Amino acid sequence: MGLFDKIKDTANQAKDTAAKFADEKGISEKVASAASSLKKAYDDTAASMKAHKEESAELKKPLEGAIARYEFTYQGGLEDIPKPKSGAWGMNIMPDMFAFRVTITTKDWLYDLDIPYDDISDIRIEKRTISNAEMWLGAGNDANQQQENVVVIEYTDKEQKKQTLRVEMLTGTTIYNQAAKCKELMALLRRENILERLQKGNTPSSSGDDVLAQIEKLSKLRDAGVLSEEEFTAKKADLLAKL
Repeated sequence: MGLFDKIKDTANQAKDTAAKFADEKGISEKVASAASSLKKAYDDTAASMKAHKEESAELKKPLEGAIARYEFTYQGGLEDIPKPKSGAWGMNIMPDMFAFRVTITTKDWLYDLDIPYDDISDIRIEKRTISNAEMWLGAGNDANQQQENVVVIEYTDKEQKKQTLRVEMLTGTTIYNQAAKCKELMALLRRENILERLQKGNTPSSSGDDVLAQIEKLSKLRDAGVLSEEEFTAKKADLLAKL
């Protein structure tokens, strides 16, 4: 091989080495770029999850001044949302009203709702037939498949329309604990004199009112556990005195 050929061969080798180096550098840059993209995606996801968690915790906080807070699932009663939907709806027991507030699971389709006690004509607990799965998960039996865990609120809205809101207790780990929470709620309303406030608002102001209808309503409140037998008897006597 002549000198010229050696020089040419050496030049080709150098060219191949340079090309290989360039390819390796390109691959390295691609790997680095991919790693950077993955890190950014991870950081964005982590930030989004953190923000979601913080928002969820914030929406679950009781309102300032709330006596207590319970969570319910919506079962019906709002004209623009006719069918039941899943998700938590927080009910704050305020000194002057029930303040329903959305949570992270309902904020996209439900809304906040305030129901002043002065606008409520009736509140009661209704029974619901639970499924076999709910019964087994709650360690219940066939004898107690009817559980009182649905709260019904009859009220007059801002447009003076009669409305009936139905919500099912969600606070509690099992269906039976949720039914117990409904009783706890009613006991709280009685203890805070909120039920008495509602009953006063529905008591006839004159003898011309339908006293018998009022007694029937009080009887339903007693049967639902809202009124004790003593309270029912006392209210009934007051109404009969108006006849």
